[in-house]
Amino acid sequence: MVYFVYSAETASSNIATELKVLLQLEKSEDFNGLQHFSNDKIHMIGIEGRVIDADFLDKILDSTVIFLSRHSSNKGISAFTVHAEGNWSNDATLGGKPKELSVSSPSNMLNFLSAIKNMNTTDIGVTYEATHHGPLLNHPSFFVELGGNEDVIASKEHALFIAKATVKALDTDAAYDKIAVGIGGMHYPEKFTRLALEGKYAFAHIMSKYHVDCVDMIGNAFERSDRKPEIALIEWKSIKAIDRENILRELNVLGIDYAKV
Repeated sequence: MVYFVYSAETASSNIATELKVLLQLEKSEDFNGLQHFSNDKIHMIGIEGRVIDADFLDKILDSTVIFLSRHSSNKGISAFTVHAEGNWSNDATLGGKPKELSVSSPSNMLNFLSAIKNMNTTDIGVTYEATHHGPLLNHPSFFVELGGNEDVIASKEHALFIAKATVKALDTDAAYDKIAVGIGGMHYPEKFTRLALEGKYAFAHIMSKYHVDCVDMIGNAFERSDRKPEIALIEWKSIKAIDRENILRELNVLGIDYAKV
């Protein structure tokens, strides 16, 4: 069972509109007071407000949740992105709860990343994002996003592309060698994305270099996944020596293997 969740925000709504047609989702009886579309295997739920605040879904959905959303970039960089949710630090201004991660779905996220990459004929980049923002869910979930600047966010053509890639992703079984937690690198983790698309790793959570001081969250990142990660992958040169020492000390305490990239 898969639940797609969308909001009235432009990119989210546009993707959902196209996906309803492609998947032949029919209007169904409201689901806990929410708009509901479905076929035999797939449900789509429309919510009010921001998807990053939708913690309440944890009480009413019982399977994998895929959020269709806009991607926002302070620099206006266009991108098609896939990422898990959660807050590494005490800052929960973008939904969720302080220092809590949602349950990720590494194989499903890789399926979407691969399908979008393989079908992409635009000059827009395809990337993981590091784990960030809400909502906080205890069922596997992740975001599929379109945007970066207002032209892309509002584009019905790009929304249709993401909808088509979503259909492909549902029938994709991307190969990988190991499930990993990524540590280090930028918010758009180029190395981790490349390694994933090469079939080497499926990532559960990715902690960017901006949060590597949150070493107490590493164990949580390994626990909050629908498939147990096997290794920590560290983007070595992006992290200061003192932070590397703290990370290795925590991994040793947890008994977790690691590799440098």
